Amino acid sequence: MGPITKQSVQKLFLAVPFALLAAGCGAELDGQGLPEDVQPEAAVAADAPESLAQVEQGVALGGTYWWGTSNNGNTTYTIGTTTGQTCFLTGVQGNLKPTVAGNWSSAGTYMSGGNWFVYVNHNNSKALGTGVQCLATSTGRTAEVTWRQGTAAKLLGAVTADRRCFLTRLEASTGAFTTGDDEVKVWNDGLNWYLGGDLSGTGGGRAMCVDVPTGQGSWLWGSGYGGGFTENLAYNPGGVACLLTGLGGPMTTSSFTDGVSIDYNSGTRYWEMTVVNGKRGYASCVK
Repeated sequence: MGPITKQSVQKLFLAVPFALLAAGCGAELDGQGLPEDVQPEAAVAADAPESLAQVEQGVALGGTYWWGTSNNGNTTYTIGTTTGQTCFLTGVQGNLKPTVAGNWSSAGTYMSGGNWFVYVNHNNSKALGTGVQCLATSTGRTAEVTWRQGTAAKLLGAVTADRRCFLTRLEASTGAFTTGDDEVKVWNDGLNWYLGGDLSGTGGGRAMCVDVPTGQGSWLWGSGYGGGFTENLAYNPGGVACLLTGLGGPMTTSSFTDGVSIDYNSGTRYWEMTVVNGKRGYASCVK
């Protein structure tokens, strides 16, 4: 469905320094994914220069980050305070499939000890990366909610004029994110916001909500197998951010360019989504 564009190529070059900075430790996590309130201190690359992790986007929001490695264990990076800041997924690329059935792999962002972290966790020696965009607000922030395959969709909160909800983490165990039908997403029915999906194996995702005054539209883009393309999302006259509300498809290829990613193109002032090799991404933009 078209060539892989410059955003994917840029991520390939970013993969090298981040893999070198990441300090891995521990084994794959259990069915609860990453711990809610604690991280092994050795896994945090606290002395990594922020200039390597933050990508300038030209929008008056929080930071934009990408983190990836093929090193096993938990690899994390501190991306700032939880005070006045809320962070969400903008992409996942690579292999989420655990080597051993029953173990877990995961990627995304989480809060712990008053800070936000970006992380990937796996033990399959394969490439796995994730993108995160932070918004410079914590107004109306809800608790993070977890959904698992085989359970009912989870309530994130009632629909309000300002509430917007997005993914924070993807998590996979045996069989999850291995087919084109697999997906996890956030949606609302006009009354409530929900997190749910349908996976061919054990897995799930996490999400939360925050108050942002204006929606700028929603999109769904999907690619065929063996191909990939980039399409525009929202135009950015200033202060617009686009974030993932859902992701689907097989996350089984060891490549930092194989997945879904949202990036800002300062040359055109458009947010863009890149989808590759049977993946699809759901995005909503806010201001």
